[in-house]
Amino acid sequence: MEDKIVLVGGGGHCKSVLDCLWRQNPHAQPVIVDPILPVGSTVLGAKVAGGDDALPALFDAGYHQAFVTVGSILSSSTRRKIAGKLQDIGFSFPVIADPSAVISPFSVLGHGVFLGKNAIVNAEAVIGDHAIINSAAVIEHESRVGAFVHVSVGSILCGNVTVDDDAFIGAGAVVIQGIQIGKAAIVGAGCTVKKHIKENVMIRGLTVEEEASCPRY
Repeated sequence: MEDKIVLVGGGGHCKSVLDCLWRQNPHAQPVIVDPILPVGSTVLGAKVAGGDDALPALFDAGYHQAFVTVGSILSSSTRRKIAGKLQDIGFSFPVIADPSAVISPFSVLGHGVFLGKNAIVNAEAVIGDHAIINSAAVIEHESRVGAFVHVSVGSILCGNVTVDDDAFIGAGAVVIQGIQIGKAAIVGAGCTVKKHIKENVMIRGLTVEEEASCPRY
Protein backbone atom coordinates (compact mmCIF):
# COMPACT_ATOMS: atom_id res chain seq x y z
CA MET A 1 0.00 0.00 0.00
CA GLU A 2 1.23 3.50 -0.82
CA ASP A 3 1.48 5.91 2.10
CA LYS A 4 -0.66 8.60 0.43
CA ILE A 5 -4.36 7.74 0.35
CA VAL A 6 -7.65 9.63 0.06
CA LEU A 7 -10.58 8.56 2.24
CA VAL A 8 -13.94 9.65 0.86
CA GLY A 9 -16.43 10.27 3.65
CA GLY A 10 -15.55 11.45 7.14
CA GLY A 11 -18.26 9.92 9.32
CA GLY A 12 -18.37 6.97 11.68
CA HIS A 13 -17.31 4.34 9.18
CA CYS A 14 -14.35 6.51 8.23
CA LYS A 15 -13.22 6.47 11.85
CA SER A 16 -13.32 2.67 11.93
CA VAL A 17 -11.39 2.41 8.67
CA LEU A 18 -8.90 5.11 9.63
CA ASP A 19 -8.14 3.50 12.98
CA CYS A 20 -7.39 0.20 11.20
CA LEU A 21 -5.36 2.02 8.54
CA TRP A 22 -3.10 3.61 11.15
CA ARG A 23 -2.58 0.17 12.72
CA GLN A 24 -1.90 -1.44 9.33
CA ASN A 25 0.47 1.29 8.15
CA PRO A 26 1.81 3.70 10.80
CA HIS A 27 3.45 5.71 8.00
CA ALA A 28 0.18 6.29 6.14
CA GLN A 29 -0.56 9.84 4.96
CA PRO A 30 -4.35 9.88 4.66
CA VAL A 31 -6.48 12.87 3.78
CA ILE A 32 -10.25 12.99 3.94
CA VAL A 33 -12.68 14.31 1.36
CA ASP A 34 -16.10 15.22 2.75
CA PRO A 35 -18.46 17.98 1.52
CA ILE A 36 -19.75 18.72 5.02
CA LEU A 37 -16.65 18.81 7.23
CA PRO A 38 -14.66 22.08 7.37
CA VAL A 39 -11.50 22.17 5.26
CA GLY A 40 -8.47 21.87 7.52
CA SER A 41 -10.32 20.10 10.33
CA THR A 42 -9.15 16.65 11.35
CA VAL A 43 -10.63 13.20 11.93
CA LEU A 44 -8.41 10.99 14.09
CA GLY A 45 -5.41 12.98 12.96
CA ALA A 46 -6.23 12.98 9.23
CA LYS A 47 -6.87 16.38 7.64
CA VAL A 48 -9.97 17.23 5.62
CA ALA A 49 -8.87 18.39 2.17
CA GLY A 50 -12.25 19.55 0.88
CA GLY A 51 -15.23 18.13 -0.98
CA ASP A 52 -15.41 15.93 -4.07
CA ASP A 53 -14.11 18.79 -6.22
CA ALA A 54 -10.72 18.34 -4.50
CA LEU A 55 -10.24 14.83 -5.86
CA PRO A 56 -8.57 15.67 -9.22
CA ALA A 57 -6.05 17.99 -7.54
CA LEU A 58 -5.26 15.37 -4.92
CA PHE A 59 -4.64 12.80 -7.65
CA ASP A 60 -2.31 15.23 -9.40
CA ALA A 61 -0.52 15.77 -6.06
CA GLY A 62 0.40 12.09 -5.86
CA TYR A 63 -2.57 10.65 -4.00
CA HIS A 64 -3.16 7.74 -6.37
CA GLN A 65 -4.97 5.45 -3.95
CA ALA A 66 -8.42 6.04 -2.52
CA PHE A 67 -10.90 4.28 -0.30
CA VAL A 68 -14.67 4.65 0.07
CA THR A 69 -15.29 5.38 3.75
CA VAL A 70 -19.02 6.02 3.51
CA GLY A 71 -20.84 3.15 5.19
CA SER A 72 -23.92 1.35 3.91
CA ILE A 73 -26.95 -0.10 5.66
CA LEU A 74 -30.10 0.14 3.55
CA SER A 75 -28.37 0.79 0.24
CA SER A 76 -24.92 0.64 -1.33
CA SER A 77 -25.82 3.09 -4.10
CA THR A 78 -23.84 5.99 -2.60
CA ARG A 79 -20.75 3.82 -2.20
CA ARG A 80 -21.07 2.66 -5.81
CA LYS A 81 -21.33 6.24 -7.11
CA ILE A 82 -18.26 7.31 -5.14
CA ALA A 83 -16.23 4.32 -6.31
CA GLY A 84 -17.19 4.99 -9.91
CA LYS A 85 -16.12 8.62 -9.69
CA LEU A 86 -12.79 7.68 -8.11
CA GLN A 87 -12.16 5.05 -10.77
CA ASP A 88 -12.89 7.55 -13.54
CA ILE A 89 -10.25 9.90 -12.12
CA GLY A 90 -7.73 7.07 -12.04
CA PHE A 91 -7.48 6.12 -8.37
CA SER A 92 -6.68 2.55 -7.38
CA PHE A 93 -8.20 0.85 -4.36
CA PRO A 94 -6.09 -0.97 -1.74
CA VAL A 95 -7.29 -3.50 0.81
CA ILE A 96 -7.42 -2.05 4.32
CA ALA A 97 -7.25 -4.77 6.96
CA ASP A 98 -6.70 -4.39 10.66
CA PRO A 99 -3.63 -6.37 11.81
CA SER A 100 -5.91 -8.44 14.06
CA ALA A 101 -7.90 -9.72 11.06
CA VAL A 102 -7.21 -13.34 10.09
CA ILE A 103 -7.05 -13.73 6.31
CA SER A 104 -6.38 -17.13 4.77
CA PRO A 105 -3.65 -17.12 2.10
CA PHE A 106 -6.05 -19.30 0.11
CA SER A 107 -8.75 -16.62 0.05
CA VAL A 108 -9.25 -13.94 -2.63
CA LEU A 109 -9.87 -10.29 -1.79
CA GLY A 110 -11.12 -7.76 -4.34
CA HIS A 111 -10.20 -4.10 -4.67
CA GLY A 112 -11.13 -1.69 -1.89
CA VAL A 113 -12.13 -4.34 0.64
CA PHE A 114 -12.25 -3.39 4.32
CA LEU A 115 -11.62 -5.93 7.08
CA GLY A 116 -12.16 -4.66 10.60
CA LYS A 117 -10.72 -5.76 13.90
CA ASN A 118 -10.80 -9.54 14.49
CA ALA A 119 -12.53 -10.24 11.17
CA ILE A 120 -11.91 -13.73 9.77
CA VAL A 121 -11.80 -14.77 6.11
CA ASN A 122 -11.22 -18.49 5.81
CA ALA A 123 -9.82 -20.78 3.10
CA GLU A 124 -11.12 -20.34 -0.46
CA ALA A 125 -13.50 -17.57 0.50
CA VAL A 126 -13.87 -14.85 -2.15
CA ILE A 127 -14.61 -11.24 -1.19
CA GLY A 128 -15.81 -8.88 -3.93
CA ASP A 129 -14.71 -5.33 -4.63
CA HIS A 130 -15.48 -2.67 -2.00
CA ALA A 131 -17.06 -5.14 0.41
CA ILE A 132 -17.10 -4.31 4.12
CA ILE A 133 -16.24 -7.19 6.45
CA ASN A 134 -16.73 -5.43 9.74
CA SER A 135 -15.34 -6.03 13.22
CA ALA A 136 -15.40 -9.69 14.36
CA ALA A 137 -17.35 -10.86 11.30
CA VAL A 138 -16.59 -14.41 10.14
CA ILE A 139 -16.54 -15.47 6.48
CA GLU A 140 -16.10 -19.23 6.51
CA HIS A 141 -14.54 -21.54 3.95
CA GLU A 142 -15.62 -21.35 0.29
CA SER A 143 -18.11 -18.56 0.89
CA ARG A 144 -18.67 -15.91 -1.79
CA VAL A 145 -19.30 -12.30 -0.84
CA GLY A 146 -20.24 -10.01 -3.71
CA ALA A 147 -19.21 -6.47 -4.54
CA PHE A 148 -20.34 -3.69 -2.18
CA VAL A 149 -21.73 -6.17 0.35
CA HIS A 150 -21.65 -5.11 4.01
CA VAL A 151 -21.20 -7.93 6.52
CA SER A 152 -21.82 -6.25 9.86
CA VAL A 153 -20.11 -6.61 13.21
CA GLY A 154 -20.16 -10.05 14.78
CA SER A 155 -22.08 -11.73 11.96
CA ILE A 156 -21.19 -15.20 10.68
CA LEU A 157 -21.36 -16.71 7.21
CA CYS A 158 -20.93 -20.45 7.57
CA GLY A 159 -19.24 -22.52 4.87
CA ASN A 160 -20.29 -22.24 1.21
CA VAL A 161 -22.58 -19.27 1.78
CA THR A 162 -23.16 -16.92 -1.16
CA VAL A 163 -24.05 -13.27 -0.61
CA ASP A 164 -24.80 -11.50 -3.87
CA ASP A 165 -23.80 -7.93 -4.74
CA ASP A 166 -25.07 -5.00 -2.63
CA ALA A 167 -26.61 -7.15 0.12
CA PHE A 168 -26.43 -6.24 3.79
CA ILE A 169 -25.97 -8.70 6.67
CA GLY A 170 -26.94 -7.16 10.01
CA ALA A 171 -24.97 -7.28 13.24
CA GLY A 172 -24.84 -10.68 14.89
CA ALA A 173 -26.70 -12.47 12.07
CA VAL A 174 -25.85 -16.09 11.28
CA VAL A 175 -26.26 -17.53 7.79
CA ILE A 176 -26.21 -21.34 7.81
CA GLN A 177 -23.96 -23.25 5.41
CA GLY A 178 -24.93 -23.44 1.76
CA ILE A 179 -27.44 -20.58 1.87
CA GLN A 180 -27.67 -17.90 -0.83
CA ILE A 181 -28.56 -14.30 -0.01
CA GLY A 182 -29.89 -12.50 -3.07
CA LYS A 183 -28.68 -9.24 -4.58
CA ALA A 184 -29.46 -6.13 -2.49
CA ALA A 185 -31.25 -8.18 0.18
CA ILE A 186 -31.13 -7.04 3.80
CA VAL A 187 -30.77 -9.52 6.66
CA GLY A 188 -31.69 -7.88 9.95
CA ALA A 189 -29.53 -7.90 13.05
CA GLY A 190 -29.55 -11.14 15.03
CA CYS A 191 -31.30 -13.27 12.39
CA THR A 192 -30.43 -16.93 11.92
CA VAL A 193 -30.98 -17.67 8.23
CA LYS A 194 -31.66 -21.31 7.29
CA LYS A 195 -33.25 -20.85 3.85
CA HIS A 196 -32.34 -18.95 0.70
CA ILE A 197 -33.23 -15.25 0.62
CA LYS A 198 -34.43 -13.72 -2.65
CA GLU A 199 -33.01 -10.49 -4.05
CA ASN A 200 -34.33 -7.11 -2.94
CA VAL A 201 -36.04 -8.33 0.21
CA MET A 202 -35.68 -7.34 3.84
CA ILE A 203 -35.63 -10.03 6.53
CA ARG A 204 -36.37 -9.43 10.20
CA GLY A 205 -36.98 -11.81 13.09
CA LEU A 206 -34.94 -14.34 15.02
CA THR A 207 -35.04 -17.27 12.60
CA VAL A 208 -35.75 -17.50 8.87
CA GLU A 209 -36.62 -21.11 8.03
CA GLU A 210 -38.65 -20.66 4.84
CA GLU A 211 -37.63 -19.02 1.59
CA ALA A 212 -38.31 -15.35 2.02
CA SER A 213 -40.12 -13.19 -0.48
CA CYS A 214 -41.24 -10.06 1.37
CA PRO A 215 -40.26 -6.92 -0.60
CA ARG A 216 -37.92 -4.29 0.78
CA TYR A 217 -40.02 -1.43 -0.51
